[in-house]
Amino acid sequence: MAMDIEIKAILAKGLSEGYVGKGVRGKAVRIGISLETNEYQGLEGKYRDEWAGHQNGGGQEIAEAANGGKATRVYAGGSLDVDGLKKLWLTDKDVIEKLIFFINQLGEKTRQDQDAVATEGVWNYSYKVLKSVKEIPVEVGEEEIRFHDNLVFIHYHINSPIR
Repeated sequence: MAMDIEIKAILAKGLSEGYVGKGVRGKAVRIGISLETNEYQGLEGKYRDEWAGHQNGGGQEIAEAANGGKATRVYAGGSLDVDGLKKLWLTDKDVIEKLIFFINQLGEKTRQDQDAVATEGVWNYSYKVLKSVKEIPVEVGEEEIRFHDNLVFIHYHINSPIR
């Protein structure tokens, strides 16, 4: 994809410091729908994430790197419902903790322009680039978490520079 290394870095840093770290958390309302938000600002640039839903939903990340490059990443999906997780002796919290673990472990190597895999015990994480369009820079990816080979979490991501 035509996103430079600086914009990839702020997307990764914003995610690690925002959603999974110590970013500034907040709330927003769009057309009457309550969203959760987080923001990060540092030497790398600025980042904001807004999302709706916990078990299933989606959101949008926007970022501006220190060099002026801008990008967006939209995502949607979620985890098994409460009953499906109970059958596996899991909770939504267990799944989100593993998501945070894998995102922290992989950093810039996931949710962008390359495939990534990681394993911890009986948990498996994968991110696959499904489509990459060079002429109009956009990429679509699929993120999965499996527990004992059972799908417990899936997100689809679309990455695009902002021009």
